[in-house]
Amino acid sequence: MSWGNIKKFLSKNTIIPIWIVFLVFAVIFVPGFLNVNNLFNVFNQNAMKGILAIGMTFVIINSYFDMSTCTLVALAASLACGLEASIGMIPGIIVALLVGCLVGCINGFLVAYARINAFVVTLAMMLGCRGFGYIYHAEQSLIPNHTDAGWAFIDFGAGKIGPLSYISIIFIVLLLLAHYVLKYTTHGRNTYAVGGNENSAFNAGINYKRTTFINFVICGFTGALGGVLYAAFAGSSTPTLGWPDMHMLVIAGVVLGGCKLTGGVGNIWYTLGGIMLLGVINNMMNLLNVQTYVNRLVTGLIMIGVLYLDKVMMHKKTKKANLE
Repeated sequence: MSWGNIKKFLSKNTIIPIWIVFLVFAVIFVPGFLNVNNLFNVFNQNAMKGILAIGMTFVIINSYFDMSTCTLVALAASLACGLEASIGMIPGIIVALLVGCLVGCINGFLVAYARINAFVVTLAMMLGCRGFGYIYHAEQSLIPNHTDAGWAFIDFGAGKIGPLSYISIIFIVLLLLAHYVLKYTTHGRNTYAVGGNENSAFNAGINYKRTTFINFVICGFTGALGGVLYAAFAGSSTPTLGWPDMHMLVIAGVVLGGCKLTGGVGNIWYTLGGIMLLGVINNMMNLLNVQTYVNRLVTGLIMIGVLYLDKVMMHKKTKKANLE
């Protein structure tokens, strides 16, 4: 492969050179980073954010984003823990997932069919879910009862097969499923088409309203699933679980992975790369004993730098194409 082809490949896949830079830095300056256990820990610790990012990827490729995901995590976790005493653990989990789908249905209907701005709709839903969560918790943490089902739920959250947690395995399965849907199904192709140009998609006979609706339902489901798994991992639920910054980290990871907020562009594997890149940065800061607030500052600056670099490279490609 010639140097020109390599440059062309890297310009189209900006997450790869960014990963290379951070990996080289980590290997040289961060003691213990390359430890196998540490690398698996990074993956396991970010699997739940990755599950949320899968749903967010569908919505962002569709040219929208969902601000309610973070509070949906807390709501689903509270339902899974709180309903265990009255209807059982498995029914409680099912209800939590169905509520996530219902939230996605409401968001999808208001955005796709009522044509209300997605930011306004999902922000209002975020506030609603947060308020319901506080009411349901009654200012207390919710803990599954010490029954066989309750203990099994908590054991599942801490369980592993080899170095991978059960949650990470679920994440991998969902990644494969999302890849298949986006690449090989009609809905996946429609999602890219609608996100690229809604009017053109409509003229091509694509039901853009249904496509958008389904993507918000997917995002609601993954948000609720992330909440249930978060409750299993933590062994409890609090009304503040998942916020204030989880949804921003999830959106940032998806965008760092190459999804454009304007829609029509994205790749589930690059979403994985973006989420894990944020995880690697956080892990590096922890290994270097950087204080939490400095960690947030550095992460924010790195994100700005990466997005600016991506913008510059995109501008150069556009300018070159126009000259040709």
